[in-house]
Amino acid sequence: MNYKVLKNGELLRVHSCKVYPKPYNSTEHMEYVMFNVDDREEIVIESETEIKSAVIRPLSAGISFEISFGKIILSVDRPVKLSVEINGSSNNNLMIFAYKEEFIGPTHNYIKITQDEYKTGTLLIEKDNTTVYIEEGATLYGNIIAKNCNNITICGRGRVCMERYTYEMRKNFARSIDIINCKNVTIKGIIIDDSNDWSMRITGCDDVNISDVKIFGCRGNSDGIDICGSRNVTVSDIFTRVWDDSFVVKALDTGNCENIIFKNSVLWNDFARPMEVGVELRADKVRNIKFENIDIIHSDTGYPLMGIHHGDHAEVSDIVFDNIRIEDTPGAQLFDIRIADSVWNRDNKMGDIRNITFSNIKYLGTDNNDILLSNSRIEGFSEKHNIRNVNFHNININGKYALTPKELGLNVYEFVDGISVTADNLKNERTVLESEIVMQDDFKPDNGFYKGTVKVILHNKSDVAMNGMAAFAISPKNTEKEQSFEYNINPNESQSYEFNLKLQAGKYVFYLKNNKNEIENTFLYLELPMIVSGNINDCPKYQFVNYYNTKCAEVRIAVKDSELIIMNDSEKTTEFLLYTAMPVPSAEGEVMFSAEETDFGEIYALLKKGNELVPAPQLRCPAEITYVFKNEPKVKEIVKTPFKLKNGETVKLTFEKLGISKNTDSFLMELEAKVEETSMLRYPYTLFHSTMPDKTAHMYGKIRIKEEK
Repeated sequence: MNYKVLKNGELLRVHSCKVYPKPYNSTEHMEYVMFNVDDREEIVIESETEIKSAVIRPLSAGISFEISFGKIILSVDRPVKLSVEINGSSNNNLMIFAYKEEFIGPTHNYIKITQDEYKTGTLLIEKDNTTVYIEEGATLYGNIIAKNCNNITICGRGRVCMERYTYEMRKNFARSIDIINCKNVTIKGIIIDDSNDWSMRITGCDDVNISDVKIFGCRGNSDGIDICGSRNVTVSDIFTRVWDDSFVVKALDTGNCENIIFKNSVLWNDFARPMEVGVELRADKVRNIKFENIDIIHSDTGYPLMGIHHGDHAEVSDIVFDNIRIEDTPGAQLFDIRIADSVWNRDNKMGDIRNITFSNIKYLGTDNNDILLSNSRIEGFSEKHNIRNVNFHNININGKYALTPKELGLNVYEFVDGISVTADNLKNERTVLESEIVMQDDFKPDNGFYKGTVKVILHNKSDVAMNGMAAFAISPKNTEKEQSFEYNINPNESQSYEFNLKLQAGKYVFYLKNNKNEIENTFLYLELPMIVSGNINDCPKYQFVNYYNTKCAEVRIAVKDSELIIMNDSEKTTEFLLYTAMPVPSAEGEVMFSAEETDFGEIYALLKKGNELVPAPQLRCPAEITYVFKNEPKVKEIVKTPFKLKNGETVKLTFEKLGISKNTDSFLMELEAKVEETSMLRYPYTLFHSTMPDKTAHMYGKIRIKEEK
């Protein structure tokens, strides 16, 4: 354990749980303490890591502290859920859960798991009037399932944990708490740890109260709480740190979903969405849903923070997000509302979305984050399946209020009507520099690479001078260094900045960074083909580089007599895996760009919309791109060819073997180098930055065969 914690001089027991932080190469452990708060309690925190600075989230808790002789000293006088984060990082944090003990009396059917007792398997609740009490220090290694019961309670300070159950065991051990077709349900105080699927599912239930639950999830699909086709549900005073969505509303053919409120909670999402209505809305009505007084302290990957995503037949209406505070969410979309087809849809017809309110939303950000918020988005499906009446009121971004969709960073697409952006404070209006990224000098071949100049233009159309620092950045990361620049622009003036670049073949997105979030988030996409000749010794060296700036593989590439020739120019013997495909016409909605940092919220994926490219809605990971929204690039076939080369060795591969047309002048390829330095990373080490080259071809390099004179 890293931390030692004392309450009024008494040593507290420090617990730990598994979490899966970005960049998702391995699970880590997060430590936490729990204690009953009777009065003002003094808490002293010691760490094996030297404490130089600290922040306590959520900031709205207003917890003051001091650092004295390397210790953090604070006081707590009420139930709170706090993240103590040292030295400018959320890694290696300490969670504090202070609670007020409440006695819940036993019912007729009383099941108790006592301190330091460990039970395994499924605890099945089959009788009315049942209470399950899990004492602090006790663990149920398994799950709790209740079906067709009335008046049931699950409470205590103990754990329901699935760390002993693998993915392959999900048939019997999926959701930690699964309540189905029950009435009058209370769930209070417990810890859900390492669920094999959604942490808690409430399906087809009425009159449910969930409070003071702590949820830790590190696996894919480890949602926090999913309310599915249920009515009259209150979810309050919750902490989640999960890898998937935190609070979700769905309807799974178990009746309408109505009168649901999530409130007074603290959310931390290591990957997906904090608050979500959808997908899977298979009911007549999904309405009267409210998210209220919620702190999002971390959401790391650019997903929508507040989303409504629909593709089934429900009429979705009267959804409110109110009094939401947002802290560390680099690159996130604040809002995303969309009616679209996806793999999750089951109904034969679609519904619509009506009367949505976002009010009193405060984006605080962090001083050390310069990744701009992604533009929010609203998009209907058709004239019949559309979105109407979406109101944004008192949306405060970095201390200033948005009064227009542009100031809000909101893209409104087709089949949407009735958008309003208002604020009570009309004097503290948000100002945003309009931005353009354009090609100043076209990129031209230069000894196997490309040289060109990109211009950034900033327009100040406000009535106040604007100044600060920004950066010109390129994705894929580490293909070129970021270049910082200073801006100081008077009202109704513009400034431009030029950047000279040298790039090897591939796909690139140029974009801007600014920690004030006062620059419009725009981009420029560029595709540079690799032009290859027939003499391998005259070809340039192409460098592999990844998100971590690893540079330990180089190749030369040539084409002669319908053969692809590859030379290993690395110092070491290297195993390679070649992926080849023939290009096909791009399709509407097809993803055209998605690098590793897309998965980490640092840049968005791009997809084709009409004759232009736009930031992809809701797409941040390869699984969503290729599976959920069914818009992976449509190549006819991906051919995989492994080979191993010593330094200086070459391999010759016939077009016929690679699935390449014999007389073509171009084809697509990706090359993966299997090296020890990258063997433990989440994504492969690829020349053109494909994250899933066996399944997607959107980042493959275009190889153009040079005509020989």
